[in-house]
Amino acid sequence: MDLNRAGPVLCFGEVLLRLSASPGVRLSMAAHLNVHVGGAEANVGAALAALGRRVEMVTALPVGQLGDLCAAELRRAGLNIEFTIRGEGRLGTYFLEHGVGARPAAIVYDRAGSLFSKAAHPFDWPALAGKAGWFHVSGINLAIGPESSNRALAAVAAMRGEGVPVSFDVNHRASMWVDRASEAGKLEAQIMGATDLLFASARDICRALGCDVPEATAQGRRAAAQAAFDAFPSVRAIVSTRRDIASDGSSMLTVRVDDRETAHETDATPVGPVIDRIGTGDAMAGAIIDAVMRGAGIHEIARVGVAAAVLKHGVAGDQWVGSAAELEAFHGKRQGDVLR
Repeated sequence: MDLNRAGPVLCFGEVLLRLSASPGVRLSMAAHLNVHVGGAEANVGAALAALGRRVEMVTALPVGQLGDLCAAELRRAGLNIEFTIRGEGRLGTYFLEHGVGARPAAIVYDRAGSLFSKAAHPFDWPALAGKAGWFHVSGINLAIGPESSNRALAAVAAMRGEGVPVSFDVNHRASMWVDRASEAGKLEAQIMGATDLLFASARDICRALGCDVPEATAQGRRAAAQAAFDAFPSVRAIVSTRRDIASDGSSMLTVRVDDRETAHETDATPVGPVIDRIGTGDAMAGAIIDAVMRGAGIHEIARVGVAAAVLKHGVAGDQWVGSAAELEAFHGKRQGDVLR
């Protein structure tokens, strides 16, 4: 399979409106809310577009001003929306309360019954597969509901049939699986089985395979990766992260890449002051997909992944705003300098 196939990267998922309180302000006391446009797959697409890739966002946006706002923001981030449909319905939203110190961030979803969740198979997946160079999807599609699950599975099957490389970020959100928790592992496993590049923790892998989660060691992570390689022949590489949080709230981030022969794990990298943690994993995924498409080795794949994730912590909103030059110049132990 050609990992640098001609055609745009297709990112499929729900676009959300984010309403967030200012840092240090609880949602219950907020007098105003800041507005951003996001969603996991759109965030990955924005990172890829920033790195020079042609990206098409495949989603459903409501007719009206909120849908127009999302469409404009997607275009501003460099995403094309030729394959996005517009229809009558509501836009999914979420509310964010930033974490401070020992208090974690809190997210409240309000996306039930959105246009994206209810639209019944409006996408011509075989036709889209014929135009695609890469396809990215996350497990959030599976968690939204049965209709969204069916669309994601149909999309992946069509891409696989056409020889389009697929990346899958499990992105397990327990709060979204409350009513269907028993289905999560089975559905995630179905997409893992058609994936080339998998973003998954050892826990994600064991949920899909029904095995015990190994110890949180390098050997345990390798054992989980090997179990995935054995179960899913199409998977070429698996990306996972580890975040170590100190008592003062500071954190260190590590990115690990396993392929079928070996593995590489970056040094623990200080995150530094956090402006916005949302979307850090998506920025990492975008940088890693770009590196895989250009044939980088696992050391370089891991390096750009941790660079994008750490740099995103300093950017407000869901999406990373940056460049390939910034990733290349990134030095995890040198922060806070002034460029003149």
